[in-house]
Amino acid sequence: MKLEQHELTRTVKGKIMEAERKFGKLCDELLLKYGPIAAEKQLDVEIALHRTGHDSFTPYYRSGITMDVSRKGGKSDTHRVVIWECQREFLGIPTKRNLPGSKVIGEYMDEPYEQVAQELIKRLESYLKD
Repeated sequence: MKLEQHELTRTVKGKIMEAERKFGKLCDELLLKYGPIAAEKQLDVEIALHRTGHDSFTPYYRSGITMDVSRKGGKSDTHRVVIWECQREFLGIPTKRNLPGSKVIGEYMDEPYEQVAQELIKRLESYLKD
C-alpha cells in the first residue's frame, strides 16, 4: 500500500512499529522451532528482522524480514519480505536530494501478518522436507 506524505501519521507509525514487533517475535519463534530440525538435516537457517535507518518516516528507512536457508558449504536461497519502505521522490522518480517539489512517500506491505507468517512457515517447511 503506497502512502503519500500527507498520509504519514502517528497511526501509520504505530502500525509499522507493531508489525515490526510481531515479525521480530515470529523470527525468534521460527528459529527456536525449526533451528534444531534444520541442523539435523545439515541446513543453516537464518531468519531475522532488518531495519535500515532510525525513523520510519525519513527517506531510505526500510524494514523487513530475511530468511536465508543454505546447505552447509553450499548454495543458499534467500527470501525477503518488506514491511515498510520510505523514500523521497521527484516527479515519480526516486531521488536522494531534497529537491523543491519532491515528496516523501512510503510503501507498507499489502498482505496481513497472518498470511505472511503462513507463507514463511510453508517455505521453511518445504526446505526441511527435502
